Amino acid sequence: MAENTEATQNDQAADNAEKPARPFLKVIKGNPDATQVATLTTLFAVMADQAAGAQQEERERNMWGDISEQLSRPSTFNPNAFRNVQFY
Repeated sequence: MAENTEATQNDQAADNAEKPARPFLKVIKGNPDATQVATLTTLFAVMADQAAGAQQEERERNMWGDISEQLSRPSTFNPNAFRNVQFY
């Protein structure tokens, strides 16, 4: 029994090793040369690195809608606030 399960595991590992990786780029139309493909690959790799770095940056926390604003009492009208106004 142990030999049989070991053989099955080896067969599965061999099947996984034989599967080719998914291509990074697929040319739909045209016939690009190696330098054009290398340029596009480099461009996409740099853009992916920059996007990953942007997500990891520390940002200032937005406190809009904070629960402490909801719990504080509203300020009441102050009749003495506009004493210097010329008209009433």
